[in-house]
Amino acid sequence: MKRIVACLMLCALAGLLACASEEYTGPEPENQAPKVWLSAAPPEGSTGKYTVQLFWGGWDPDGEIAGYEYFVTDNVSGVFDPADTVGADWKPVAGNDSSFTFSADLPAGGTTGQVSEFQRSHTFFVRSIDTEGLRSVEPAHRSFTSRTLSPRVDIQVPRRNGFTPADVPPISTFSWKAYDYVSDMLTSQDPDSVQWAFEPTAEHGGTYDATEAYLRTPESASDWYPFIYYRAPEDSGKSWTTPPQEFGNYVFAMRAKDEAGAVTPVLDNSNLRRVRVSRRTTGPNMTLTNVYMGTVQTTSCNTPPVILDIPAGVPLEFKVSANADSYGGVVVGYRYGWDIADLNDPDQWEVDYTPFVATEATIPARTFFLGTHILTVEVIDNSGFCARIEVKVNIVQFTLEQNVLIVDDYKADEGSQAGFDNALGRGVVPNDAEHDAFWLSMVENLDGFDPLRDVIQTSATGEVPLTTIARYKSVMWSVYSDLSQRTDFPILYSYIIFRTKTPPSGGGGASGKVSPNILALAMAAGSHIMIAGQHPIQLVENRSYTGTARHPLIFLYELEGEQANPPGDLQINNPVGDQSFAYKELCLEVIDYAYQTTQRRRTGVGVRQQYCPVNNWRRVDASTLRTDTMREGLPIDAGFPLIELRPEVTATGKFYAPSAQGIDSEVYNPAYFRKGAACVYVPTQPRPCFQPIYGLGCIDTLEPTYNQPVAFWTSAFADRVADVPGAVGARSVVFGFPPVLFKPDQMRGAFEYIMFEEWQLPRKSTSTAAAR
Repeated sequence: MKRIVACLMLCALAGLLACASEEYTGPEPENQAPKVWLSAAPPEGSTGKYTVQLFWGGWDPDGEIAGYEYFVTDNVSGVFDPADTVGADWKPVAGNDSSFTFSADLPAGGTTGQVSEFQRSHTFFVRSIDTEGLRSVEPAHRSFTSRTLSPRVDIQVPRRNGFTPADVPPISTFSWKAYDYVSDMLTSQDPDSVQWAFEPTAEHGGTYDATEAYLRTPESASDWYPFIYYRAPEDSGKSWTTPPQEFGNYVFAMRAKDEAGAVTPVLDNSNLRRVRVSRRTTGPNMTLTNVYMGTVQTTSCNTPPVILDIPAGVPLEFKVSANADSYGGVVVGYRYGWDIADLNDPDQWEVDYTPFVATEATIPARTFFLGTHILTVEVIDNSGFCARIEVKVNIVQFTLEQNVLIVDDYKADEGSQAGFDNALGRGVVPNDAEHDAFWLSMVENLDGFDPLRDVIQTSATGEVPLTTIARYKSVMWSVYSDLSQRTDFPILYSYIIFRTKTPPSGGGGASGKVSPNILALAMAAGSHIMIAGQHPIQLVENRSYTGTARHPLIFLYELEGEQANPPGDLQINNPVGDQSFAYKELCLEVIDYAYQTTQRRRTGVGVRQQYCPVNNWRRVDASTLRTDTMREGLPIDAGFPLIELRPEVTATGKFYAPSAQGIDSEVYNPAYFRKGAACVYVPTQPRPCFQPIYGLGCIDTLEPTYNQPVAFWTSAFADRVADVPGAVGARSVVFGFPPVLFKPDQMRGAFEYIMFEEWQLPRKSTSTAAAR
């Protein structure tokens, strides 16, 4: 009973307390809407960039802000209209700021070429949301106009040729480059996307003008391909390959769209091409290169063969490249083979069509010992058009049955000043008889030498056949050239000139019977050479830029000077000279001169100034006395005697008298090009195959060229021994000055050291020499 009473009392007390609480607090209050404001935004009604960062804030008078949401109107009339908010799609946004990209897709005029100003008026709304889901009653808002410049697109393939239609194959590849200018035309970025149209003129009266006019109208919208992302994989946003097309005339047009929605508004010569799909008579632009042959270029499958004489046993390697950009084709493969009897039989090709995996492919070296062999190389594009080159290789046997061939390439006509006794020239150069007598005296103790058989006067022959060189163990080549020479070159020039990897502008490079570098071939076959004379090695320089060449010159980088800007500067990422005669066979890195005018010395521009300031070591004497020119050869190799200018050219009143000057000689691999890392692109030490013989002897012993090499051995091919009786491995030699100007007895000692000690040629017996 007591428990029941207790429970009743507790229940009554609870009800009483509940009534008291309701009377004390009153009814539950209604939730109040949160507030919102824009703390940073473009000024009302302003015009600016299409990418904008906006800041906002909010406050809830009876709780907390849970988040925000926004929407943007595209003001159709150019200013805000409440109708623009119909169907507003509010989007949540975290935090109190964010960056937005607003459209700017309405033309606003101010067109320059393809680039025009685009705008769009927008109103930005933002509202806050409290924890109970209640939104701001009045959203914060701001109206402004976003602005951009339209992107432009340039068609790169096929190339533009005014209004002349580009001939393209049935399967063509078009490529382009697009630019998106944001706020000015000084800087650009990639556009968002591109689209194109390929419209046949047959559907528009058969004329290009009518077809182009149609593509400029809204009615052509369905004929444009959908926009594709510009940076789509595999460059599919930067090029397009057509499906097979019928023969006929077409217009190809391009336009780009930026992230603000602005679309290229103009079709002009840059983003529009007139094309003609037709059967082609030519194929890809094909290039075939060999270090001895040079470069051959063709677009035909019926190119006349190139004929090349090569010594037996010398490996032949070729490189092939091709492109079809000029007409919108794509090279899909190459093939090659030797001595193919039937070009239509795929089994006779050594390698069937193989895709290029790089810009250039190498055809493996082959070595032949007899006969004539034909290399055939062919490339094909994606429409089946081809280009083909044949190289007919005649194998020349090097018999080396004779000892020495003297090649007189000094001068065809020494002129009115020639002759040691000529009062007009004062001994500046010898006449032809004096030059010939000097060289014959150099070999007077050589056994078996026949002047009627073993001397070639290039002014009479015009060439030196490889078949002639092949009969001799050694070749002595006397040459006269000049730094400023532009015509009437010595014959040596046509052989040792640097053979560029690209054909001359407007030409196809080598054709017909080519003149390979017979001295390089002779060295590779086991013969030994001597080059001597007036500026002999500068003949390797590319004549297309010798007029603006600056010296010293680095053979590895500077032989293809037309690539440089300014001309002659280093092409550090393009060591074009690695297969040049000067670098490969002669083992030279640098050439300089004992005497040059200031105009011909390097002025130190750009890269050359920064990394090769060698002029810091050159002394310039402005007086008439040239103290840095050569008057004697100082032996560096102990096997050679001192050599001095002969009295016929140095006596009082002569051209090279001590009170005047010495001779202008070439200087090879000078130490001052390495001293204190003078040039970071030249090795700190010469390669081992370069071994100096003579140093420059001049009046001024403080001149940096003093005792620098003016003659040298090259042992690059010293280990090549021909497989014939009496052949030996030996070094070749270069004299960077005319030996004929030095005392004959001293020069004979130098020459005989080369012939009898190094080349191991036979000396006349004592009785034979006495009888002579």
